[in-house]
Amino acid sequence: MLMKSQLPTDNILYVQDVKSRIHLILELEELLLKQKITYLQDVTDSDATTTYEKGRQQLSDKLDTLRRSVKLDFLSRDDVPLRTRARWKQSLRATGVTEEEARLIQDYLRIEATMLTKSGEPVSDLYAALFDADEPTRKQAFLSIEEAFRTNESVIQRLFSQLVDLRQARASASHQTGYEALAFAELGRIDYTSNDVDHYASIIQTYFLPIKQQFQLEQQTFLGKQALHPWDVRQSAYTQIDHHLTGSDSSFLDKAQAILENVHPSFADLLKEMRQANHLDIGAWSNKAGGGFCEYLPVERQSFLFMNRMQTFDDLVIFMHEMGHAVHHDTMKETYDGLQPIPLEVGEFAAMSLELLTMNEWHQVIPDRKDVARAKLEQIRSIVEFLPQTIIVDRFQSWLYAHPDHLPEERQASFARLRETYDTDVIDWSETPDWKGLEWMSVIHMFETPFYYIEYAIAQLAALELYHRFTKDPDETIKDFLAALALSQTHSIQEVYARAGVSFLPSDVGMKELLTFLEGHIEVWTKELEQSDDGDVKKKKP
Repeated sequence: MLMKSQLPTDNILYVQDVKSRIHLILELEELLLKQKITYLQDVTDSDATTTYEKGRQQLSDKLDTLRRSVKLDFLSRDDVPLRTRARWKQSLRATGVTEEEARLIQDYLRIEATMLTKSGEPVSDLYAALFDADEPTRKQAFLSIEEAFRTNESVIQRLFSQLVDLRQARASASHQTGYEALAFAELGRIDYTSNDVDHYASIIQTYFLPIKQQFQLEQQTFLGKQALHPWDVRQSAYTQIDHHLTGSDSSFLDKAQAILENVHPSFADLLKEMRQANHLDIGAWSNKAGGGFCEYLPVERQSFLFMNRMQTFDDLVIFMHEMGHAVHHDTMKETYDGLQPIPLEVGEFAAMSLELLTMNEWHQVIPDRKDVARAKLEQIRSIVEFLPQTIIVDRFQSWLYAHPDHLPEERQASFARLRETYDTDVIDWSETPDWKGLEWMSVIHMFETPFYYIEYAIAQLAALELYHRFTKDPDETIKDFLAALALSQTHSIQEVYARAGVSFLPSDVGMKELLTFLEGHIEVWTKELEQSDDGDVKKKKP
């Protein structure tokens, strides 16, 4: 557990020197992050909850005021870069989350983290079962998760309706056309518009839905089923691999460090530093908040990584994703000032890229070469599986705030309709028809970080391009990758991507080249599996 820091004195706003105010900003930011982490490690700990909520109430406004005062001082100077000036002007027009919103968000996080099935089993313990090869096991887990959310549906729906109303009221108070415009301002988005999101939706529909459908039909054949159900999505010919990643957290970290060493020694050194500083919390237990993240502690100039290990191979992918954020933090620590957020499109690009850049080292934890091929196919399959979801969630949020007076049943219909538009029609929802339109209740982003989702699609396509480059010239690719991440506080997303040698708003020509590359690798890895002596990866008997 993190040590609980003392609150700063109340006279911080009287500090006139800009450098001193920036230092106070970093101190406050780190303090709030540490309190948040301690709270998330056990959301039922009343002391941690009280400390976190008290700190947030006392310090968030002061932190915002300090940032505004420093930005206003800098904006009066002539040496502030135009892009920085534009971002700061936009952020000064944005409004902060109200206390009521923050309370509702914490209420949802508490509900999600402590949710129980009817038999009293923590829902958080069931997610690993969705990867189980036994269909009755994963079906029961899926239905129990759905049932738990449905049991809490009235509370979650009412809570979310209140959030929509509060956010729309803030948008009106700040003279924005709607909450989507305000959210763009709050997220610091000045490099693209909502119309550009439509470009990514079109790309995923055109180029990735056919591949997803192909993977799904292979899943159906592998499972020997007449129809694929929602509890089958994590089960394919590639999910059951023999790996050496179970056991203690320490053993897991040793193996992860060895993989990072071979990709780039500085990545392994960074993990070693985080271990020495005890800046890792990767175990799973009841009452610990779900999900994973990696936050930058600006005073210590180091990252803190938080996740829940489920003792599956997916743990490694999640861990490398979060280490990608740590690598990103490390590259820009010389320029980080706490005045503007790290662009999420760059942050997720860093994280998703490290997932892919480590793939060629998976043989260190997977003993059989065919299992290595199987794991790589599963990585690409999971990416293709998820991409449509990013568009569905983003377009759903756009609909929500464009129609703020909607009813809960209209929410359900909208989410289901968007699924039909931006996803394949392979999944049979007949046994869980309502969940098709209600699964949004399990997406934490909807509640905690609204409109933070399209970044995953933008960053994932860029990461795939980087991996394409990496397979041809690994040394130069890593060099450009790190140089690009170092620009994230000072340059546009387009400039960062260009420095890394990848595309923002990729063209049809670029996408066709990328898809040719991916389909070629899928074919090679599939052939390796077809040469398997036991033949169990070709088709599972019904």
